[in-house]
Amino acid sequence: MSQPGIDKAAALLLALGEEATAAVFRYLSPLEISRIGAAMREVGVLPRERVRAILRDYAAEAAEQTGFAADTGRFLDDALKQAFQPERAQAILQRLGAPGAQALEKLAWREPAEIAGLLDGQAPQLIAVVAGQLPRDVAAAVLELLPGPTRADTLLSLAHSETPSADMLAELDDWLAGLEAAAAAPQGEAAVASLLGQMSEGSAAAALVQLDRNDADLAARLRARNLGFEDLARLPEASRKTFLRNIGARTLLHALKGSDGRVLDALTAVMSPTAAQRMRTDLDTLGAVPVTAIQAAQDEAGATLRRLAAEGAILFPDEEAA
Repeated sequence: MSQPGIDKAAALLLALGEEATAAVFRYLSPLEISRIGAAMREVGVLPRERVRAILRDYAAEAAEQTGFAADTGRFLDDALKQAFQPERAQAILQRLGAPGAQALEKLAWREPAEIAGLLDGQAPQLIAVVAGQLPRDVAAAVLELLPGPTRADTLLSLAHSETPSADMLAELDDWLAGLEAAAAAPQGEAAVASLLGQMSEGSAAAALVQLDRNDADLAARLRARNLGFEDLARLPEASRKTFLRNIGARTLLHALKGSDGRVLDALTAVMSPTAAQRMRTDLDTLGAVPVTAIQAAQDEAGATLRRLAAEGAILFPDEEAA
């Protein structure tokens, strides 16, 4: 939702009253409540003219109101307490003013594969808190990308804990602060990765081999940064098999629809003859796919490749030889 939309929703809820606001809150995600609640705190007094402008499409009688009370903080507190159990309402109110709220909102805009990579290695309890704060479609996509045991433990934690403890919220804030610090750090590696991406494939590979001798970890990170869907064609057999185990069938078909035959040949080469033929048949019968869907699928596939590379789950030709 855009910021003007958030402001409009905040004003509308203030106009409708606490009971109606509580009913609406029950259908919103924690992230949506956080964004709208923050806007409600900033509204203050709404003049009669603005009430008319905002509410004319919702209810004719709203245009006759003279304004709202200035104590929007009390209004929000009461509405949340009507919508949720006291403990959960208090936790949401705490999150509205928490330093990590903005970082969590930024996190929700990242690709699910990237979020899953960031959460890799974290405690299931922390992952559960993050998943509970994300929009449900994003959280579901992230959970699908996590290792099976981690996913199961996270779902168990979600099922047994409706309200995160104060300690867990503090741990969440620390984790989000770490993400913010990493994003603000000097982008020296990013600049090198960009330069390597502009070089010819042979020159970039030779430069990375040289870097391996001085800083193998740096070379691995640079390789992961530059990975894209088309790079599947040059990965070793074991790495291609690992990729196939970690990508959704629909995403893969859409990504292949917009690629050249090299990637398809590279992937079918590590499949059984039956599976390879089925993939080619599915591609032939798929029909037209919007360019935006193809690009989104290739972006997701590339993000999955980069995550696997960062985890060390896939190797590159020169690494395998070593």
